[in-house]
Amino acid sequence: MNPFVGATERELAGAVADWAKGLAGRIPAAEKEGALPRDVIADLGRLGVLGMTIPEAAGGLGASGVGFALVLEELSAAWPSLAVGVAVNSGIVAGSIVRHATVEQRQRWLPKLMDGSGLGAFALTEPTSGSDAASLRTAARREGGGWRIDGQKQFITNARYAPFAIVLARVGELDPKRTAAGITAFVVPLDAPGVSVGRPERKLGLRASDTSAIVMDDAPIAMSGLDGGRIGIAAQSVGIARRALELARAYAKERRQFGRPIADFEGLRFSIAKAESDLAASRLLALRAAWLRDRGRPFTREAAMAKLYASEMAQRATHAAVQILGGNGYMRDYAVERYARDGRATTIYEGTSEIQRIVIARSLLAA
Repeated sequence: MNPFVGATERELAGAVADWAKGLAGRIPAAEKEGALPRDVIADLGRLGVLGMTIPEAAGGLGASGVGFALVLEELSAAWPSLAVGVAVNSGIVAGSIVRHATVEQRQRWLPKLMDGSGLGAFALTEPTSGSDAASLRTAARREGGGWRIDGQKQFITNARYAPFAIVLARVGELDPKRTAAGITAFVVPLDAPGVSVGRPERKLGLRASDTSAIVMDDAPIAMSGLDGGRIGIAAQSVGIARRALELARAYAKERRQFGRPIADFEGLRFSIAKAESDLAASRLLALRAAWLRDRGRPFTREAAMAKLYASEMAQRATHAAVQILGGNGYMRDYAVERYARDGRATTIYEGTSEIQRIVIARSLLAA
């Protein structure tokens, strides 16, 4: 039994896991094409997955953060590229709109995150600013009853599917002593005049998850808010590692060398035991952070710990899975190769491992 998970949350995750079993045949072609099938996104809308973090009063499921983490784990185990898109849409973007937008903005934008017509985007990173987000150059200026934005965003998930993006821009001049001052979140419809989406990036992994630039040239917009998504990345890491290790265990039982299954060899058994122990620890860290968030308690440090440990664990677990399959693990005919590529991004996006260590240390050592 897991102390953070209730029966309803288990049932929700189980239903998503059952649905995701039907995705296997779609994955190779979509990864090759570099895009999520629109009908799969529409299915997620009909299932309610895209609106699960949105309150029932606003038309969503009103599920807990723990439930959302479990669903992301199941989606990541089935198809990491799809899980990334859902995490951004239903975690960062929906969460920002729910917590910080006006009533009118919620009424206008939340339905577009739930109906399956697309996936929302969050635009923070720029060509010259990544971990140092406070150095962003995208500028917003007030004009009449609205705003105009100029700038370029890079590595934006869901850009090609998004009805809108939450864009971080600076209002006013940069203050060298207070670089974060003036940074504001805006809702930017991606069909607005002056907005264009760049070509999709060619990535090592997560190839069906769109990653593109967004260029805003004097684009008119309306203002909104933002939040983080580290718990979601921890849950994705758990799902990726879990499935890679499942595949490796099955292979180890069937593959024979020196007259017996390779699962009989002590070195391999120790590798699996260590990886599974780290996986269990990562899941508990992620669910603890989600549980704290659900109860309105501080969770910044716990989310950073979960993201750091789980993403680093995913690197070790997918590496172990490839090693267990040997030469086959390096071949695209075997899915562990894709999980190893997809998992590599988890230590980078939503704050690198180095940034997580800074967040954790700062919270521990603050006066």
